[in-house]
Amino acid sequence: MNGPERKKYNPDNKTGYEYVLLADHLAGFIERGEWRPGSRLPGERALSEEYGVALDTIRKATQILRERGLVTTLKSKGTFVSEPK
Repeated sequence: MNGPERKKYNPDNKTGYEYVLLADHLAGFIERGEWRPGSRLPGERALSEEYGVALDTIRKATQILRERGLVTTLKSKGTFVSEPK
């Protein structure tokens, strides 16, 4: 997959729910500007395969990003990085 290196996610050295750790990891790409406002995040299935986690874990992580105001999800379109507030 093209784009920022995502394979460096390693929850083994941290404690907490995996979906929260993954949300923090993905938020880092947005906060560092590696994923710019308006850019589309990889699909849920692609992220699930890439990180070796269940689809529900990806969905919960994406929900956290939405709650933080970092992304917006448009039905049948995808999840996009929000403009900074």
